[in-house]
Amino acid sequence: MVIGLEGKWGSGKTSLLNFLRDELVAAQDEGIHTITIAPWLNGDTSSLVASLFEPMTAILKKKEDELGQTDGDQARARMAEVSQLLRTYGPKTARRAASIANVVGYFVPGAQIVAGALDASASAAEQVLPTETTPSELKQEIGRKIQDLNIGFVVILDDLDRLEPEQAVEVIRLVRSVADFPRVAYLMCYDREVLAQALRTGLKVEDGDLFLQKIVQLTFNIPLPEPFDLRTQFLEETKAIYAEVMGSEIEGALLDDLKSAVDQQGMGLSTPREVKLSLNGIRFVFPQIKDDVYFPDFCRLHLIKTTNYKLYKWLEAYLSIRSVLVTGDASVASDERAKMGDELKALLPSESIGSPLSIWSFQRFIPGVSEEEEPQDRVFNSTSSSVMSESIKLKRLGSPLHYRFYFALTGPKTVMSDQEFENLLELAKSDVKKLTLRFSDEVMKRRGSGKTWFEHVLNRLDDNLISSLDEGQLTGLILSLSDMMDTALKEDGDHRAFSLSLDGIANLVMKNCLSQLQALDPDRQAEIVRKIASDGEAINWLVGYFFRSQLFRHGKVGGEAERPDQWEISDEVLEEAIDILKKRISKPDTKSLIPSLPDISAYLYGWLNITSNDEAVEWVQDYCKDDEGFINILNHLRGWVMSDKIYHPLSKESVTQFLDWEETNLRLEQLENSEFSEKVAELKTAIEQSRY
Repeated sequence: MVIGLEGKWGSGKTSLLNFLRDELVAAQDEGIHTITIAPWLNGDTSSLVASLFEPMTAILKKKEDELGQTDGDQARARMAEVSQLLRTYGPKTARRAASIANVVGYFVPGAQIVAGALDASASAAEQVLPTETTPSELKQEIGRKIQDLNIGFVVILDDLDRLEPEQAVEVIRLVRSVADFPRVAYLMCYDREVLAQALRTGLKVEDGDLFLQKIVQLTFNIPLPEPFDLRTQFLEETKAIYAEVMGSEIEGALLDDLKSAVDQQGMGLSTPREVKLSLNGIRFVFPQIKDDVYFPDFCRLHLIKTTNYKLYKWLEAYLSIRSVLVTGDASVASDERAKMGDELKALLPSESIGSPLSIWSFQRFIPGVSEEEEPQDRVFNSTSSSVMSESIKLKRLGSPLHYRFYFALTGPKTVMSDQEFENLLELAKSDVKKLTLRFSDEVMKRRGSGKTWFEHVLNRLDDNLISSLDEGQLTGLILSLSDMMDTALKEDGDHRAFSLSLDGIANLVMKNCLSQLQALDPDRQAEIVRKIASDGEAINWLVGYFFRSQLFRHGKVGGEAERPDQWEISDEVLEEAIDILKKRISKPDTKSLIPSLPDISAYLYGWLNITSNDEAVEWVQDYCKDDEGFINILNHLRGWVMSDKIYHPLSKESVTQFLDWEETNLRLEQLENSEFSEKVAELKTAIEQSRY
């Protein structure tokens, strides 16, 4: 009899066999013996035959030895006779299998080698064994002897669905034609679809399933798990892993999110093995990155990895690209967006909101995806700053600063680690000078994208994060920026075509810090504003950018004031700071610094706006008495325009703020043949460009 135990890979066939073996131990007293064969480990057909007949022979020999000397002589003789028959039948069967292999070898590469080995084994056996009996006769004789001896065998053939097509064919032939003895039951374990496909390929038949039906007389299917059993097991195991690693039970909102993740993504679990694979990954990896990931998202991702690996790889690619978009290090073309949108829809085709195979379900934990008609609109959509900040704060899978920990056990190379960033915030409270030095150092260091680490730090300091800082941290950040921004302008002060320049990013951070400090302690904020006006070392940035922008916001310059509820600094405090700056920038020591400033034009415009007199104009005219100073000032007054490339035109409007336009052009003509001839030619080209 041939019994088929059928089930998907990982459904528990081998586990069921282990239970069955335990039950069959008791049956040995009744003369039933169990032989287990793993064909995918056995190698060629000769060893496969041997793996069946050698245990049979050994069992018979043992039974023979156990029989008594008086009343067991006849039975013992029968045992010995059957053993000899089995030893004879095995090599003859191997010879037959070798012939089959030789035929197959003409169209299966490498099969001739196997067949040759079988031939050699079978030929050697024929030299010592009688050849007058045919395999069919031997088979019949063995069958009669086994029945007479009242002994039986259960032959278990596990993992048949792991075999290559040619191997599967040989095993099925062995079961059907070679070892068809009475009182021998065969239990074959396999995934029906996989084995049928192997037979279809190996036998070159149209229906491998139909061929299998000719072999197997009785089939049992591994039953499906009870609804929710797999998810329940997974949830309980993950809760235990969390408690073991973190030293406390998972609870509250974290537990609720874990239940939601398991309920949603756990729908894809279909076998106990998938549960085990998912848990193995979590158990092995989570202890290494427990402080860098959000546990419910981590479990969710491992469920996706096990049940939908293509989706897992898509997520890794998508989050990788999205992280550099968020940090401003790259952009993505529309055709690439469309490609990823098409791939996402193919992986998540369902339009049901509750389905784990719908884009709707992914919106809950993957930012920027949407169920849209156009492929390019399904991915890389904008996300609110509050959602982004929450994602970063919780270290969720969608965080551009943490996503890589989920896939590679390490953070992205283009972002600063949480620990390092927290150290900077701690310095803001404990050692402003050291923080200023760190910021200055970070300006010098370039990330893989070409941008500096300092800019990365400024981008991390968004309004949501700043709102969580205390007075000490806010104060330290304000003072540090007011001391080091001139270094930043010198090293990384270029204009940018498609994003805020560094001074603009720093200005936003400064305003947010002052606004938050105003909410916490208005008096402390007023004190800090006066201090940076009087002592801030980044005089170029303070005059030319920060305080100048405050004058515009308050309507003291430009005539278009913003509403008072939008101001970071009160009108009164700003007036005090401007009075301090007026005195400071009028001092000779301050004026002597101007030629070495990184952005002289910004400083000069700020000077004009702050003092509302001709002091800045007088300084320029005095400085320009020297030809080198004249050329230097004109170069700094050049603007910035992007067309087919970046241009730096010199406009009449810029020059006439400080110098007479006609006199400037005349003086350039006079310097054409001087030591400054190259610079003069460049300036004249810049003047020409300004007209277009």
